[in-house]
Amino acid sequence: MRESGKLFPFFRGKVRIKQPKKHRVSVDLILFLSKLRGVKRTSRVMDLGAGFGFLSIVIAKRWGCCVHALERDPLMISFLKENVELNSLGGKVKVVEGDLREVGKVYERGSFEVVVSNPPFFPKDYRRSDGGIHFESDTSLADFISASSHLLRDGGYLNLLVPSFRLHETFVYLERYKLPPRFLSVMYPTQSKGGKLCVVVSRKNVPGPLELDRPLIINEGEGTYAGGGE
Repeated sequence: MRESGKLFPFFRGKVRIKQPKKHRVSVDLILFLSKLRGVKRTSRVMDLGAGFGFLSIVIAKRWGCCVHALERDPLMISFLKENVELNSLGGKVKVVEGDLREVGKVYERGSFEVVVSNPPFFPKDYRRSDGGIHFESDTSLADFISASSHLLRDGGYLNLLVPSFRLHETFVYLERYKLPPRFLSVMYPTQSKGGKLCVVVSRKNVPGPLELDRPLIINEGEGTYAGGGE
């Protein structure tokens, strides 16, 4: 029997999300949403590894665009479908059950203007302390980026949330799959600590200089947020 999950309101109750116990919405995801590029009302958006659907649902609510939410984990899919219904987005968010490594069997090349993804942060050989949550299994960071390259049309935007210690690795894969990085935002826990997470935005086959955005400071002073995450 599936765990029931707990219902949480976001954005003053405009979004309602049921979440499993071990996988919850964090401030990181809220800040990630504030830095998305390329999304318009007319955009066709893919959420790769959609989990329980937080990104897909907020994007569809905020921009009114069509979002395809790709996920393969049965537990996450059940929460994802329930959350789409809770937010009355059956006509905007399409739940797609499948493996992102096989997107070429489902979608033609260049089917989307925007891809968003929050891949597992840690490689599978990294030391584990949380029972496997947020760790790669048989799908790597390179697989996420390769799938994104297939899905995006030329000029399309890939929005990624990755840990800072994997930034170099991320850039290597982005260049390999013709997704040159164009914008970078770094999240800092506080003003006095080093950056932990990065929002990387690439454009398919659009080379150019890398623009470094202002820092995203999660906790500035007494629990406030700064750097564009409002």
